[in-house]
Amino acid sequence: MSIKQTRKPRAFTLIELLVVIAIIAVLAALLLPALSKAKLRAMSANCLSNQKQLALGWLMYVDDNQGRLVGFDPNVNPATGVLPWRTGTLPTPGSDFKLVLQNDFKAGGLYQYAPNVNVLHCPADRRALSPQVLNRPSPGTFAWGSYSGSGGMNGDNWMASVMITKQSAIVHPSARYLWVEENDPRGENVGGWVINATAATLTPPWQGSAFVDGPAAWHGGTSTFSWADGHVENHKWLDSRTVTFALLMDPNKWQNPPTIAPNQSPRDVAYVCDGYISERNP
Repeated sequence: MSIKQTRKPRAFTLIELLVVIAIIAVLAALLLPALSKAKLRAMSANCLSNQKQLALGWLMYVDDNQGRLVGFDPNVNPATGVLPWRTGTLPTPGSDFKLVLQNDFKAGGLYQYAPNVNVLHCPADRRALSPQVLNRPSPGTFAWGSYSGSGGMNGDNWMASVMITKQSAIVHPSARYLWVEENDPRGENVGGWVINATAATLTPPWQGSAFVDGPAAWHGGTSTFSWADGHVENHKWLDSRTVTFALLMDPNKWQNPPTIAPNQSPRDVAYVCDGYISERNP
């Protein structure tokens, strides 16, 4: 009678374990960038949805108000009779900045047309990860609102003499933007988005023009825009200096922006100048 021998299970050798680990590392290296890009695309889609809701709300407001434009400066004087798209309450220390901004939107002129307080925020906006400290002097000040209205459309008084206030003044609605996705390292934006669009002429080729307020580039070097005909766009920045400027978290970056000069981001500055509406560029 033979005795059946029982074999012990063979363990992995060190070399086999190292091979498995190496394979997992290679797969992770291949998959993680793809997952990161997929996440950016999802955030970009969310951002475009926000911009679409704002643009459609803007159009409905215009239709209900005899063609008058909603105010793009949150701190507009009520005595002017202009209703801002959101009010500009300054948060106080200890307050919930996000809640303050949401209430500002509810108090503005667009909430009844776009009744979603989250429409103000792009999930890719990294400023929302910063500490909520009022007037924090270091870069990275908390901000939850991701979009700023074009200052030439009844907005900031940067170029008050050339602002428009009626929809009928917009000659090229498909080529003039409403909201810009902005990165302002100083905190919440409290005015319209402005550029230095060759104040002397405000016409192409915009020689000497420059960014003032910084655009964003949270979606892999792109930024979203909404336009006066209601369409939205995820715009890819073409010049590396624009992306660097857009992502820079220096509160004083506006003092050294890309400009239209040799080798200094002429394509991107020209793009925002072309779409920036005013009486001279309708």
